[in-house]
Amino acid sequence: MMKVSQLIAVSAVSLGLVACGSDDDDKDYSYVRVLHASADAPAVDVLIDGKAVLENVSFQQGSDYLRVNAGPRDVALRVAGTDTIALQASLTLAENGRYSVIAQNQVASLELEVLDDTSRFNNGTTDVTVVHAAPAAGAVDVYVTAAGADLGQATLSAVPFDANASLAEIASGDYQVRLTGAGASDVVYDSGSLAISTDVTAVAVASMKGASPVTLLAWSSSVTPVLDNSAEVRIVHAVDAADVDIYAGGNKLLDDFSFTNTTDGYVKVAAGNLDVAITGADSTLQDAFSNLSGTLMLERGESYTVIAAGDTGALAQARLITLMDKRMNASSTDGDIRLVHASSAAAADPVDIYVYGQGMAQPAEPTFADVTLGQDTGYTALPAGTYTVDIAADGTTAPAIPGTDAIAISAGSISTAIAVGNGSGLSAILLNDKR
Repeated sequence: MMKVSQLIAVSAVSLGLVACGSDDDDKDYSYVRVLHASADAPAVDVLIDGKAVLENVSFQQGSDYLRVNAGPRDVALRVAGTDTIALQASLTLAENGRYSVIAQNQVASLELEVLDDTSRFNNGTTDVTVVHAAPAAGAVDVYVTAAGADLGQATLSAVPFDANASLAEIASGDYQVRLTGAGASDVVYDSGSLAISTDVTAVAVASMKGASPVTLLAWSSSVTPVLDNSAEVRIVHAVDAADVDIYAGGNKLLDDFSFTNTTDGYVKVAAGNLDVAITGADSTLQDAFSNLSGTLMLERGESYTVIAAGDTGALAQARLITLMDKRMNASSTDGDIRLVHASSAAAADPVDIYVYGQGMAQPAEPTFADVTLGQDTGYTALPAGTYTVDIAADGTTAPAIPGTDAIAISAGSISTAIAVGNGSGLSAILLNDKR
């Protein structure tokens, strides 16, 4: 089994396997493992000669080697829970051969990439195989260095989608894998420190979260997703009527930031601890509001919205609201929306929230009841359409915030609506969370 450790906690994905082939020692066998690397494809069952050998395999999941009969074999991917065959191919498997089969590309162009691992398997050396299976990432330069080393020269240059290469006889130790666009210097993916002591196949696939366009899958007997060693943060100013300065990591990030303003998209930062402080406009870091300052614990590969919520008339009660964001939605029918209570108005603590189709009657019961300052509804999936969102004082039905009677939800969208304000009146900030 491959031993891969990181500076963060990761989880290996294991799959329930269905036996394939018989125990008849007179038969010749080959060995095949399968990886699901298509971000928008549904979970699949893997069939060999019409029999399921893996079931309900989702994106970024893969298996160990399965023993199958050598010779010509029919391999098919069936949409899990259905009779629909999404892809079918014929493979000829050599006796005692070892093969990696990767289902990759967008679902409309789904294909199988087959790697012959036979010569690398159990050859007494540690080998790393690099596979580019992220179609939207374009050609990349791959840097495999000692952990913490400078980039130096690219280990592999201008690697296009659907290409793979082997790095043979790698010494055991701590490594770092980084990717840039072909010929570029900006790192778009950084694995952080990886301890490698035996064979590993490193598959770059489309990322479902965070700032990087790719995630690296470390694959051997199981699959360990290695997210980019960064996080991203978006800041929302919801302290009613105050201009502020915002510091991050001890440096001024935003100057004279006004009420209801947000950062221009997300700011990419290092994963780990990030000190955030908010001061009055043109004040120094030493004058930061203690209740609007703190240390954010940012997980690698994640995205966050940080909301400074409160009112200039009651700054002692102001607070930071930190939310982990969803950045990808592959639904072809629904959009996701999250509602956040960041209003310090006394009449808005708590509120009832009604969500219903535009032009329809308000439902008798609130969709979300008794939502208090700092709380959110979590992401809720709604069929594509136009909606009314009434945010009303607890126990009432009259909407307190204008402009929320025609919120468009499109298939695949991800949105956050934030209720803000106090003395200057209540309003809503609508944000697009989709990367």
